[in-house]
Amino acid sequence: MASPGVPVPVPAPPPTTTTASSSEKKSSSDYIRTGAQNYISRRADVRGAPNLSARGKSVIERDASVRGDFGAPVRVGRYCRVDAGATLAPSVVPASSDPTLASSSGGGDDGDDEEASPPGENERALPLVIGSHTVIGPRATIRSVSVGSCVRVGADCVLSSRSRVHDCCVIEDGTVVPPDMVVPPFSRVRGSPGRIVGTLPECAGGEFVEDRVQDYLRFVRSLED
Repeated sequence: MASPGVPVPVPAPPPTTTTASSSEKKSSSDYIRTGAQNYISRRADVRGAPNLSARGKSVIERDASVRGDFGAPVRVGRYCRVDAGATLAPSVVPASSDPTLASSSGGGDDGDDEEASPPGENERALPLVIGSHTVIGPRATIRSVSVGSCVRVGADCVLSSRSRVHDCCVIEDGTVVPPDMVVPPFSRVRGSPGRIVGTLPECAGGEFVEDRVQDYLRFVRSLED
């Protein structure tokens, strides 16, 4: 699990743009490079930037959305990748267990298809922590409390509110992990709602680490000055 890193300086969100094709060449000028060698696309939508921290050598791509404006920390580990169009939004829960204090939005953001919104009256956001060597695929929506290290989240996945994904897991494309689900280590998850359909070998963690390091090095070499 990632520990807090150095806050990432990010400018105000730019106007919405059309997602680039995979063949479009990238330039170092398209990214903000931090002191910890994170690369944040200038076309990423990072709100509440002081609440975002990344431990180093992670990449946040264009059109990704990071909702630090919820008021809770969003922590990203080392050698992570947040792909184009992905969303990182902390879970929203009632601020009190007192049932007489109804939240302004109905008690949380369980709806998978609803756009995440900041906490309302009598609500609070929980920290969102992403471990190291983890990939968040294109257009995935992450509302989990935690996503472990060496996790691959596929394209168009939804990890619903308060869910937890432990280390060394694969969440296949299009999977919807329901609210409060806990995915144990070395699990393969598929479907809507997501179900555990298999296990990964014990060597998977080492393979994920090597893959993420090499992917980061390829990314850096691909940038044109």
